[in-house]
Amino acid sequence: MMRSSTGSNLAGALAGATLALLLGAPRATAQTPPLAHPPRLAAGWLSWRGPQQNGTSLEKNLPARVDPKTKGSWVYPLCGRGTPVIADGRVYAMGYLGAGPTLLERLVCLDERSGALHWEHCFTDLPTDVIYSRYAIGSPTVDAETGLVYCLSTGGLLCCFDPKGRLLWQHSMMSEYGRLTFPNGRTGAPLLDSGLCVVHTITSGWGPGSPARDRFYAFDRRTGECVWTSTPGGPPQDSSFCMPVVAWENGRRVLYAGLGGGHLVCVDVRTGDPIWRFRMATGGVNSSPVLHGDSILAVHGKENMDSSTIGRLVAVRRGAQPGAGKPGPVLIGKSHELWRNDLVAFSSSPVLVGDRVYLTGHTGELHCVDARSGKELWHEKLAPDQIHASPAWGDGKLYVPMNNGSFHILEPREREAKSRQQLQLEGNCLGAPAIANGRIYVHTTKQLYCFAGGMGGAPATTAPIEMARGPAVRLQVIPADVVLAPGVAVAFRARFLDAHGTVAQDPVEGVTWEGLPVSQAKPGVKLIRARVGDAVATARVRVVPGIPHTDDFEDVKLTPNAAEHGAKIGPPRPYWITAGKKWEVRELDGSKVLARTLDNPLFQRSMSFIGHPTMSGYTMQVDIRSDGNRRTLSSAGVVNQRYLIVLKGNHQELEVSSNMELLKAHVPFKWKAGVWYRMKTRVDVAADGSGVVRAKVWPRSQEEPKSWTIEVPHAHAHRNGSPGIYGFTPQSRFRVYLDNLSLTENE
Repeated sequence: MMRSSTGSNLAGALAGATLALLLGAPRATAQTPPLAHPPRLAAGWLSWRGPQQNGTSLEKNLPARVDPKTKGSWVYPLCGRGTPVIADGRVYAMGYLGAGPTLLERLVCLDERSGALHWEHCFTDLPTDVIYSRYAIGSPTVDAETGLVYCLSTGGLLCCFDPKGRLLWQHSMMSEYGRLTFPNGRTGAPLLDSGLCVVHTITSGWGPGSPARDRFYAFDRRTGECVWTSTPGGPPQDSSFCMPVVAWENGRRVLYAGLGGGHLVCVDVRTGDPIWRFRMATGGVNSSPVLHGDSILAVHGKENMDSSTIGRLVAVRRGAQPGAGKPGPVLIGKSHELWRNDLVAFSSSPVLVGDRVYLTGHTGELHCVDARSGKELWHEKLAPDQIHASPAWGDGKLYVPMNNGSFHILEPREREAKSRQQLQLEGNCLGAPAIANGRIYVHTTKQLYCFAGGMGGAPATTAPIEMARGPAVRLQVIPADVVLAPGVAVAFRARFLDAHGTVAQDPVEGVTWEGLPVSQAKPGVKLIRARVGDAVATARVRVVPGIPHTDDFEDVKLTPNAAEHGAKIGPPRPYWITAGKKWEVRELDGSKVLARTLDNPLFQRSMSFIGHPTMSGYTMQVDIRSDGNRRTLSSAGVVNQRYLIVLKGNHQELEVSSNMELLKAHVPFKWKAGVWYRMKTRVDVAADGSGVVRAKVWPRSQEEPKSWTIEVPHAHAHRNGSPGIYGFTPQSRFRVYLDNLSLTENE
């Protein structure tokens, strides 16, 4: 349980390169135990695109026909839409079971030979926009060196587990970094490279990170510390869950990925520096690219930039870089295209075998393309359509799942593909097959299939070749972006990198820390600077409130609003996530209150987080008022421990929800425009994990009622979560206001 802070200001710089920020009393923090004897590199299919990053396997003697009844085959009852990964005899997969309030997303660990469950970790969905049970549209990733397992849940929980299922570290990407959610539920998979766990997501945070953008976040794979963040593209048009591929370019370790704004980008893996970007579509690029020599091949299913046609497969020449001393990214265009064709794939990723590209298009056809020229060599109709699923290749055979649940095994030839088998599976196929130790794995929306029958063995993963270490030229501070709660300590350190992002010196001595002290008397944000000679690096710090906490907004300075004659406004709290340009402070009836903005219809619905994701056991109270008339009002409420509690204007209801399709309950509550109401909420969780969400609302001018207005039981209750605020202004017509926000411990 989070408590109010007591103690002095932040400590100054410690000896050497480490700075300890102590907010209140020191508290032990979870650390990943060091590996006494680093194990050999794991063997298997460790990420959804396989060991070659292009959907291919090096195994031999793989089956040309499969049958779930064959000896050694098994089926595990788990709904899924991604690809399992396999490491050292264990199968890891994202999936879900249940429906409505009982639905739980799961990371399961199964025995490779029998399909028996070793362990599982369950996730209750957060207040996301996911619909139609679109869960587990993503895959875990296994680190070859440590065997650690990483996954990103649909609700945005980035987790690191050891092979025995122990949770080592976790980040709530939604409440820590402002991850946005979308109805399609796509999450993709974490990338592991250079000692980092990199995730790709769309966020709206604080400060310069407030605008919604596609961003990459890199965390230390062992400790979970944020090493860098990167914003290589422009505004997204829709969500993208493209998993990056990595390579060496001009001596730097880089990643390539598609973005929600239609860009293909190149980013330095070790620093997050954007290097170049190529605009190929007006909408999101979801398919993962593949490397072919000095080019990168990418496909999309949105409208093209230079025509009204939909979809394109392109080969883009790699190697562009900013000029000396100039920041990236370099904008490259058609001059860097080697070839293009008109194939359409919304989210199915291509497979590259030598100089042949195999791709399933949106109309259900399998295409073969010459990777050198872009010429289509042949195509075969396999199904009515295709969405997310991608092929895999091994031992001269293509393993192709389709959206309608059909599974095809084909032998690609120069002018055609010879069908070896077509098998109808239960459910729809939206992931890609995985290949390991002679077995073929396919996950459908109903089952996880393991097909035995091959004699192959998975080769051990090879460590990436490291470039020679150069002289130190750049300072880096870790963690680079952190949210702090009272009573929690974090240690900052500085290290030097060479020109290619390789660590040149760690730790660094003689560091001068600037931007201190930071008062812990009230929440806020600040940049902390580390300086060694002329080298400077910064870290972003967000200090959030503990318990108790109150806010009446009277200290906010108001300035004239140029867009509204006579009005004065002030900013929301800078330490709130996803609040910029969506909330503002105004004067109403002689008091300063928080108001929803009406400028941008895109922002008519807003959920912002104001605390730490580990907070629990708190009562949250706020005053609510809406402009409007007897026909139309806006809505407002709070987020308490990952439950959304809203006073709905047009519906005249008090509603409690998490994900609205899984848990939603409401009771009638009549309220009027221009009147202040007080809302009080709490969440009580029992020892067995069940809980009850309670809320009451009453006119502020009256006494608090003794009974709760609504009580909602939940079998799998959220045990913790950041407090937040919510506002919905339909068609941006009428403002809704909040005031006198408070957090107290449950009594």
